[in-house]
Amino acid sequence: MKYLSKINSSSDVRELSLEQLEGLADDVRQEIISAVADTGGHLATNLGAVEMTLGLHHVFDLPTDKLVWDVSHQVYAHKLLTGRREQFHTLRQYGGLAGFTKRAESDCDPYGAGHASTAISAALGIAAARDLAGRDFKVVAIIGDGSLTGGLAFEGLNNAGTSKKDLLVILNDNTWSISKNVGAMS
Repeated sequence: MKYLSKINSSSDVRELSLEQLEGLADDVRQEIISAVADTGGHLATNLGAVEMTLGLHHVFDLPTDKLVWDVSHQVYAHKLLTGRREQFHTLRQYGGLAGFTKRAESDCDPYGAGHASTAISAALGIAAARDLAGRDFKVVAIIGDGSLTGGLAFEGLNNAGTSKKDLLVILNDNTWSISKNVGAMS
């Protein structure tokens, strides 16, 4: 754990070079594999989201900027980068870290997710509240291709598109949900 042991916040990630970020990605993957082997959890989704998560933490200023994860079954790397590394071995255990985002765990979890297709609407709500309060920060919704097939995601996209709010939506298009995606939208 050459790099991960030195990461306590997004600001630590933003200071790393590209070569160091690659090393951090390896460390994060090893920590996720180790924890999931002991406690169970979502392995593939989290391993597949490591570089995306590092990129988000490298670019955005958490907790000021807000990352809203859809379903949030891909947030293990996010948890490791936001001050929860020491508790990560308690993942999905009674009294331990939740397997999803949880507002009570970190100020870097602005939305407690667990259901699909809600991230865009939740992020839009955060962006609208930001604008009403006259604040200045970025809001990012991260949604997978499986969640994008849900009606609430389309409602969120429709409302976000007409609202003209400063909001970024990232589609993690990996062609899989819990199982292979089906239907015309996928």
